[in-house]
Amino acid sequence: MTDARGPAPVGAGDLVELELTDLAWGGAGVGRTPDGFVVFVEGGLAGERVRARIRRVRRGHAEAGCEAVLRPSPDRSVPPCRHYGACGGCDLQHLGLAAQSAMRRGQVAALLERIAGCEPETIAPTIVVEGSGPYRFRMDFDRGPGPDGTPVLGLHRRGEPAVLEPVPDCLILPEAGNRVREGIEAALGAREIPIAVKRVSIQVTPEAAEILITLALDVAPGPAMRALAVDLMAGFPVVVGVVGTWSPVAEGRPRFLTLAGRDFLEVEVDGDRLRVPAGAFFQPNVRGWSILRKLAIDLLDPQAADRVLELYCGVGFFTLPLARRAADVVAVEGMRSAVAATRDALARHGLTNTRLVGREVAGVLPALLRDREFDSVLVDPPRAGLADRSARLLSEARIRRIVYVSCDPGTLARDLKTLVSTGGFRVTRVVPIDLFPHTHHVECVAQLDR
Repeated sequence: MTDARGPAPVGAGDLVELELTDLAWGGAGVGRTPDGFVVFVEGGLAGERVRARIRRVRRGHAEAGCEAVLRPSPDRSVPPCRHYGACGGCDLQHLGLAAQSAMRRGQVAALLERIAGCEPETIAPTIVVEGSGPYRFRMDFDRGPGPDGTPVLGLHRRGEPAVLEPVPDCLILPEAGNRVREGIEAALGAREIPIAVKRVSIQVTPEAAEILITLALDVAPGPAMRALAVDLMAGFPVVVGVVGTWSPVAEGRPRFLTLAGRDFLEVEVDGDRLRVPAGAFFQPNVRGWSILRKLAIDLLDPQAADRVLELYCGVGFFTLPLARRAADVVAVEGMRSAVAATRDALARHGLTNTRLVGREVAGVLPALLRDREFDSVLVDPPRAGLADRSARLLSEARIRRIVYVSCDPGTLARDLKTLVSTGGFRVTRVVPIDLFPHTHHVECVAQLDR
């Protein structure tokens, strides 16, 4: 294996000692061999000297695992979860929470400065969401071979993504959710079901009073799956519904069928009652709902006479406060059940100045921007970010302000670059938020102005 300078100085299986000087995006420590070859060390922290085992060598760098910490960082922390190291979910439990926040701000700044040309002073300090214990509204567990080859319902193993690690007591999922996961695993192992369950999603209301289960299946569910759903509801009174989902090849999009109970949860955010159907996106950190919502709306700052366009509105998380402050809102969402949930929330709270468009954003955006003008836009896309054409259309439209909510700084940086370079926008503020404690992930809210 060689890079531009010739053969790599290390090979798979080599044991090396390294000084780590930084943390890469994804949480690995960054070190260099004496001749400058970069090595990413999983489990290492900036400022540490470590002994690391080379796992693989790629063009221009190597990847390694930390075998021993010879000089620890003062920010090193004892991981609170007993599954840490085997489970691939929380990859930064060895770093203290304050240092995690500082790291995220630094990594967001580096990405946005390098890719989008953002000025360092536009990146605000990370907003810390208090509490690192059970914060997840939804957790997804895959079903497949465990460490000994038998089927388990778990999370992907660190360094072995084809193997699932049983996680009976995940620390970021409420205890009620863990017990339900355990019950589902036991039920799947105890009966013959002619349909493969590929994934189980468990959604838990903030007070853990209700749980919704969604089973991702190979094909449409039959009587055996319905019987399983009924038994789960009988065994766990906290479970209010079990839904099956599968993707018929001819249709190209997933279908959902209620197997028992109902197909939604209801949650409250700042006094607003929102319905969250199975499969619909909702922010994962229950403690961060109010913080994220207020920040995005305050940065957009809609005035009483403004016309606002909201893209990827989901179930109305941002739509309701937008409708209260602006003259009128056009909200776009491609998932039908989410559109129905937003319509229900608007009607429930007496808000009549919002037009809902039940279409995919990329398909409907050209007509929306052609037919009318908007003062501002709030966009909260999936991790993949905006389609290139959508970003260019927004950059060319006569819009005063855009607020972009993102869970991926990489795609955020890419889209900000398009909006700045082709549309004359400038990035005036980016605020990272700690919505994913113990992981390298970070939520960001960016404000762009003309």
